[in-house]
Amino acid sequence: MYNFSQEQTFMLFFIIGSIIGILFDIFRVIRKSFKTPDNITFLEDLIYIILSGSLIIYSIIKINGGEVRFYLFLGILFGIMIYFLTISNLCVIILYEFVKICKKILKIPYYFVKKLIISTKKL
Repeated sequence: MYNFSQEQTFMLFFIIGSIIGILFDIFRVIRKSFKTPDNITFLEDLIYIILSGSLIIYSIIKINGGEVRFYLFLGILFGIMIYFLTISNLCVIILYEFVKICKKILKIPYYFVKKLIISTKKL
């Protein structure tokens, strides 16, 4: 356990809130970039909740020695709010471009694998 002041702990949980906002944007971009059925969307939501919850619980244990304080959740809330009000749109644009590039890169091997499967079916 580390020995942080309340102000330092608040700022660390502010950063954790920002990380949770980034995770949300990652899942949002993935969801909009790839059309998925409802059960996959439910699974994505479940993964997001598990990741966010685990990050919060792990941070409370490691940073604050397992002591739950109101200002921890206030820091998380402010971190999420400030992230969404400031740089969320920029991050979403960057993530969309990253996904587009990945899709183009993965299309090439997909095309060759598809051709290979079609040619083996003809045999």
